[in-house]
Amino acid sequence: MDPSVSHLTDDAFGASGRRPFFEYRDVGIREATHGAYNMQVVRARSGEHQVTGWHYHTCDLQIVYCLNGWEDLGFEDGRVVRLEPGSCVNIPPGYGHVELGYSDDMEVLVISSPGTMGTVEIDPPVELRR
Repeated sequence: MDPSVSHLTDDAFGASGRRPFFEYRDVGIREATHGAYNMQVVRARSGEHQVTGWHYHTCDLQIVYCLNGWEDLGFEDGRVVRLEPGSCVNIPPGYGHVELGYSDDMEVLVISSPGTMGTVEIDPPVELRR
């Protein structure tokens, strides 16, 4: 691994990520860890609210920590969870989930291993419960 430092700049966020309705800030962890891990800040694009569709990720680790706003996540076991600032969720490998909604100011930190996760679209579960 190599040391890395990333500072927030006006042009730090871009559209390069899994979802075109989110913006992503790469903080250099994937490169520094030679692809073993990734850490990105993901935020909503104002006025472009969309749901992701049911999916799971091919990975060993996915952690989402809410920095700002809120995001509603649905899980394959039927739970719906609202992430708010300070909320943290670990989504197990291969675990079905969906982003159901989020605020215009939603911003989350996503940590994953390996540094590049695959996404597999799946059918939704029969029912969701809160």
